[in-house]
Amino acid sequence: MMYSPPYIFFHRQKGYYWKEGTDPTLQNLSTLNDAPDDLLQSVAINVSQPDALMTWLKTNNAAVISDLTVFVDATDAAPSPQRWCVLFDQLQREATNIQNLSVYWDSEGPIHTGLGKSVVFIRGLAQLKVKRSLEIGGFYAMHWPRYLEEKMALKPVDKNIFPGSPWVGMLKKYQRGTESRNPWVNTEDGWWDVPRRMDFTDLLKSLHS
Repeated sequence: MMYSPPYIFFHRQKGYYWKEGTDPTLQNLSTLNDAPDDLLQSVAINVSQPDALMTWLKTNNAAVISDLTVFVDATDAAPSPQRWCVLFDQLQREATNIQNLSVYWDSEGPIHTGLGKSVVFIRGLAQLKVKRSLEIGGFYAMHWPRYLEEKMALKPVDKNIFPGSPWVGMLKKYQRGTESRNPWVNTEDGWWDVPRRMDFTDLLKSLHS
């Protein structure tokens, strides 16, 4: 029987689940470190919850990761740039076989803007060692592609950006005002660069600061 290539999703705060069609023998292992070579050469990871992946890495060798998809949520409960950077720091040390990296920054209107303007996130992401391809998508600041290309020595490809695509206008609108965000120099995010949960008093203070 032919099984799908090993693919694991980390989209819950705790735990993970396998892509449908993955070999059940692999799914039943307590750690992929015990997998025989004929069953596992590499694994693809899709993550929106960095803490869940870090828990998995306590018992699994990061060097088995060949394809990494990072989905950056835009919700109140989404992980902070700092949580992502803890994961990126570990992966840049231990994930020595990442061939392909794909990153998507979500944004849900003026309130849930996601982390597409976070210099902390992009500086952490740029630490990753990727050998073959870098794909980006969604909503991100103006200088991010050039910064990633310089730091990772791979040209980012956004498949949604092409003549006539509606994404071109949406991305330009999102990038308006991000010209001053400089990941080469800036090391901290500004107040409005990342989503913040605040009550009405906090909002008034921020408007008068």
